[in-house]
Amino acid sequence: MLDALGTAKALFWGYSMGGWIGFGIAKYAKERIRALVIGGQHPYARNMAPLRQVVHRGIAHGGAAFVAGMEEMFGPEARQDRPGLEDILPTLLMPCCLYAGELDPIHTEVEACSRIIPEVTFFSLPGLNHCEAFARSELVLPRVTAFLKALNTS
Repeated sequence: MLDALGTAKALFWGYSMGGWIGFGIAKYAKERIRALVIGGQHPYARNMAPLRQVVHRGIAHGGAAFVAGMEEMFGPEARQDRPGLEDILPTLLMPCCLYAGELDPIHTEVEACSRIIPEVTFFSLPGLNHCEAFARSELVLPRVTAFLKALNTS
């Protein structure tokens, strides 16, 4: 897409699975990223079986079952089947902004990986879970906007 637009680098902002995609782009094409903004995601290996179960339950039993499953899903997971991308963290030399709701079960991992990235801004959203941290744009946008404005002055 960037080649088609004649653009060398772009800002990438992703939340949840979109954040995972951002870490993947940073691993395989970091020269194309001017800056990363990632919310509600970390680069560590993770078991995706609960997500698959929620999707199957939603298909079989409808939207209410899907929503209930999503609310249950963000608990601790024991098995890993999503590979880790954490090897890239020390090599992320582009400006990065990471954030997560403090009640999101993956908050600890998001904060931990932020301590490894050289040029990072990290913020927590007190009292918010994974879905709320996505929905409460009035709390996220001012922080991300400040991060982006600082890029233009450096």
